[in-house]
Amino acid sequence: MPHQKFQSASIKPRYPKGEISVFGTNSMYPRPPWIAAWWSAAFPGFGHMFIGKYLHGFILIIWELVVNNLSHLNMAIVYSFLGRFDEAKSVLNHDWALLYVAVYIYCIWDSYRCAVEIKKIHVLSEIEDAPVTPSDVSFFDVVILDKKSPLVGSLWSFFTPGLGQLYGGSTIVGTFVLAWWIFVCYKAAAVRTFLHSVLGDFDKAATAVDWQWFLFLPSMYAFAIYQAYVSVTENNTLYDIEQIRFLRVRDENLKQQPIQLDDNSTKIIASMDHSPFVEIIIHEIEKLGVPPQNIVALPLENLDSQIHIVDTIHRVDGRSVLDGAMMGGTIFAVLGSIYGLKWHWGPIIWGLIGLAGGFFLGLIIELVVNKKKMNILAKSKSEVIIEVTCNASLQDQLIKVLKSQKANGYVVMPHRSSTAT
Repeated sequence: MPHQKFQSASIKPRYPKGEISVFGTNSMYPRPPWIAAWWSAAFPGFGHMFIGKYLHGFILIIWELVVNNLSHLNMAIVYSFLGRFDEAKSVLNHDWALLYVAVYIYCIWDSYRCAVEIKKIHVLSEIEDAPVTPSDVSFFDVVILDKKSPLVGSLWSFFTPGLGQLYGGSTIVGTFVLAWWIFVCYKAAAVRTFLHSVLGDFDKAATAVDWQWFLFLPSMYAFAIYQAYVSVTENNTLYDIEQIRFLRVRDENLKQQPIQLDDNSTKIIASMDHSPFVEIIIHEIEKLGVPPQNIVALPLENLDSQIHIVDTIHRVDGRSVLDGAMMGGTIFAVLGSIYGLKWHWGPIIWGLIGLAGGFFLGLIIELVVNKKKMNILAKSKSEVIIEVTCNASLQDQLIKVLKSQKANGYVVMPHRSSTAT
């Protein structure tokens, strides 16, 4: 028996598309499994956070910080990269290091496995077509699923990791990332090291830093920037999906009612991006006296099949060229921080240089690999077409509403002088 479309909002869906609450926003989003596995390898727990399994991620991040410190693993890594192998052997606590290995491998394997399962459930959630509640009001917070800028989210996490997650609506995730960033920076003496670097006192910068704690920072910093961008993009896509379903259900409910025309009717067609303004315009037009069945609002199908920089409603697979860019940035930020211990500018500046250099190197590789199917400049926005049939006397008022609510453009069809049959 084929799956039936979800009909009642009072019944909990078997495969929900997403959920918003005072704790944040999460969605059944198809993330690439190998990207999840890579982030788990870079920092256990990050892979699970990447696919939306935040509780698993929090537990594994705490485990990483505790066991890595007890085993002095980061110090052993620093000494090994600097060629001081005897010191690496002597500083490593083998008892804790052996306990570290099994959980580290599990993190990589489980994040990959979970990403595969989530991709399957995403397909079922699309078949079930369950609604998403776009807002949640509680005593503690007002959470709204709306459109935000992924770049703004990344910039806030660039200044302080965690702020981008808070901007994106992930309260618990943002608080967790911000708290651990502050704690690790304190333990690593990172702020003092940064001040010495800015003032040009590079010898003090190299000696002030606590390497065991400092080596956590490059991966945390890069992931916070990347995850803020990705999570806002996913939330925007979830918003589009929710609004498309709302408009489709509205159209199905009204299409049985005949459109009301008179001898002096006119038709106005406008295009808009998916946003709250779409529903506001529909409400404003109805307030002018236009019958609901005379207002048709449906999403515009996009025929573009090329790969874009990030996902859109028309290409939801979790894959973007930013994956390789941020991987490269993370790797080179770690290496820059390590070798900055010996190089003149110190670990902070070389870490940032490594982050920027690795990002652009990874981006170039992604563009070269995908150059035949990549269209960076392609328009990624999904649009809604609104068609209004009304009395010509309302034309000026309708155009005023469209302009005030950020319509992309409109066209007025010729006046109708005959009554519809």
